[in-house]
Amino acid sequence: MIDEPGFPKGMLFSLILTALLFLTACSSDSDDSQAIPEALALDIPALYSTVDTITVLVAHEFEAEPFTGTIHSDIPCWSVLESNIEALFEGRALEPDVYVPSALSEMEEIPSQEQVTWTSEEILSLARDVWDADPSSYEAEFFVLFLKGSFEREGAPDYQIIGISIVGTPVIAIFKDIVLSSSFIPQVARFVEQATLVHEFGHVMGLVNNGVPMVSDHLDPEHPRHCTNDRCVMYWVNEGASDMSEFVQQMIDSDSLVMFGEQCLEDTRSYVP
Repeated sequence: MIDEPGFPKGMLFSLILTALLFLTACSSDSDDSQAIPEALALDIPALYSTVDTITVLVAHEFEAEPFTGTIHSDIPCWSVLESNIEALFEGRALEPDVYVPSALSEMEEIPSQEQVTWTSEEILSLARDVWDADPSSYEAEFFVLFLKGSFEREGAPDYQIIGISIVGTPVIAIFKDIVLSSSFIPQVARFVEQATLVHEFGHVMGLVNNGVPMVSDHLDPEHPRHCTNDRCVMYWVNEGASDMSEFVQQMIDSDSLVMFGEQCLEDTRSYVP
């Protein structure tokens, strides 16, 4: 699936492995003292009971454009995210229609914000400025911002964090400078970007034990909201290169775009609010 013409599979595998080690640094901001605007509050029970349409809205700063086109051969980049969102609802009584943009013309360009670092509060504020959120029990909108700069953790820039999802909201931010620094091979960076998006969407959609109860125990006690299954995109991949290598090899060898493990999929498919 990820084999790029001109690169032997083993070489490309090593490049992807190195780049995906950046996925150690996802951040799910869970500061309970943070005030979440009502319009940006995510209703997890409604998401899995009454919502029949899921729409992903994407905005990007100038020179922080998401990758579009194909991730490999004729597979569109953004079909990776779309396929994984659909997989979470497969087999449920209500399987929502999922709309994910695939071209830059379907995404919104916003002016450069001239920021070197971002806090979660600043990201939420920008999301409110960009989108006029109007929550509905039948349609869920998710907001993805592609930003320049890096995430600010404990008052300092964290150059390991590619993406952040803000707990309790449908807001995700991807830091394009960090994506680009993950690999000098565009095909690898494309995979990193999409894998990060899938991971962060997993968090905002209630994984792991983050609003959607677990059917079986697969929560990593040392890393809240992450899975113990090393073949799942929700796994906390900083446990070691050998664990990540198994996951990456699975994605290279598999024809499936679905990155969630069976335990996470069982959680969302079985959830009854």
